[in-house]
Amino acid sequence: MVKVLTIAGSDSSGGAGIQADIKTIFALKAYPITVICALTAQSSMGVDSILEVPPDFVVAQMESVISDMSPQAAKTGMLLNAGVLVAVATALGRYRLPLLVVDPVMLSSTGRVLLESDGIAVMREQLLPLATVVTPNLHEAEVLSGQEVSNVEEMVAAARRIKEFGPANVIITGGHLKDGCVDIVYTGKEVYQLGGPRIESEHTHGSGCVFSSALAVFLAMGNSVVKGAEMARDFTRRAISKGLSVGKRPGAVQPQI
Repeated sequence: MVKVLTIAGSDSSGGAGIQADIKTIFALKAYPITVICALTAQSSMGVDSILEVPPDFVVAQMESVISDMSPQAAKTGMLLNAGVLVAVATALGRYRLPLLVVDPVMLSSTGRVLLESDGIAVMREQLLPLATVVTPNLHEAEVLSGQEVSNVEEMVAAARRIKEFGPANVIITGGHLKDGCVDIVYTGKEVYQLGGPRIESEHTHGSGCVFSSALAVFLAMGNSVVKGAEMARDFTRRAISKGLSVGKRPGAVQPQI
């Protein structure tokens, strides 16, 4: 069985983070392995509080599961700050897992900061060079590239800029585009546009986590980055279409086959 390691934060509302990753990986008939970097107290109303897991304990979790279970792929999500980022990047650099998907989580869907400013440079300099794929949304692409990203042309330019930081491939997800819904896949040689009609749903919490987790699974199963992106996109769109209202405000996607 394919084993996928997720290194991320816990979402007490169950919609995103480690919880979304576990649901996604399991739905795709792979085995989820987890390392928790932060605990959040959150609901559909927003993130109320965040508790950092000490970097040395993050590494202890990584060492325990990687040395025993040898996952075929890993993904990162919420890493919170520079200290955790350095610890994670150092450990990943030591273990050199075959595939790494970096989801550069920076904000919650309700606007809470999930990556402190001191972590941005560390992500660029230490984590992105290890990545098989990095999967920013429009806001994250703007932060990583230092450029405005509001349309497809700017997405392509940002992808080229982010590629300079060392990831093998860049996928910018365009779910927040005003016109249409297009993802950009940049392999360093070719640019691919994956488009489709927008799914009208307010229940989108966790969609980025689902996409990056599904991508990690599909890559671990032997698919190319472009094919994996297409499959992860389709899986995420289904999850959005089946989204659930579980609280007082917009709900979460529901990953399932």
